[in-house]
Amino acid sequence: MTTSTYPSAAPGAAQATGGGLPGAVAAEWTKLWSVRSTWWSLIGGGLLMLLTSPIIGSTMANNKKNSAGVAVSEVAVNTVYVAEFALIALSMLVITAEYTSGSMRTTLQAVPRRGQMLAAKNIVAGAVNFLGGVVLCLIGAGVSAVTLGDKAIADGGEILATSLRMGVYLALISMLTIGVAIAVRSAAGTLTIVFVGLTVMPVILQASDMSPLVWLSDRMPNSAGTHFMNADTSPYGAGTAFVFLLLWSVVITAVGHQALRRRDA
Repeated sequence: MTTSTYPSAAPGAAQATGGGLPGAVAAEWTKLWSVRSTWWSLIGGGLLMLLTSPIIGSTMANNKKNSAGVAVSEVAVNTVYVAEFALIALSMLVITAEYTSGSMRTTLQAVPRRGQMLAAKNIVAGAVNFLGGVVLCLIGAGVSAVTLGDKAIADGGEILATSLRMGVYLALISMLTIGVAIAVRSAAGTLTIVFVGLTVMPVILQASDMSPLVWLSDRMPNSAGTHFMNADTSPYGAGTAFVFLLLWSVVITAVGHQALRRRDA
């Protein structure tokens, strides 16, 4: 994977934009949109959603031959687990690209309070991932409505609600990714840990057939994300699913923050 170098704000850039957290957020926003990797990640996520939605929608329709149809919002939720890794890469590079280039030192000179720097990166990446999630859901639902034809169930209100929940889900996954990235400082390590944690571990735990592990599997980020985005009521509701997602993100961010505080840039 080719990593992009994030331009660093000069020492005092944060003060020039007002200082404090608003200044740090402004600097991070400028850095994020000044590199090609941000645009490629967003375009890649959109293309993955566009190309994968018809396949997953068709599979779901075939599995529901005797039902009235397939909700296009549900197709979008099932498809986002492919497209989300483009936005995960975007969030990861916010941290790892600066460590690769050595520009993290300059960033910390501009924003010496490490918690403030981490908060600014989370705010900016989270906002972009939220908006990206909304757009991805609309793409997935729109493509599915066209490709499924009369098998598609397209409820405008449900699509809008699902798109907002998908945005929240991806914003929290962004926060989780940044927490891992700040702890391990490696693009390959971050991507491996996030991939295993989101996709591999739930499957392994579910396959164990041991009640405590199956219980844990259904409360891991991707599983909780599915319940949240689909607004499920069983085995727990969307509100509980949101709490699980938030807890995972906060705990992993706290671990990353501790690692950041204890080590030199």
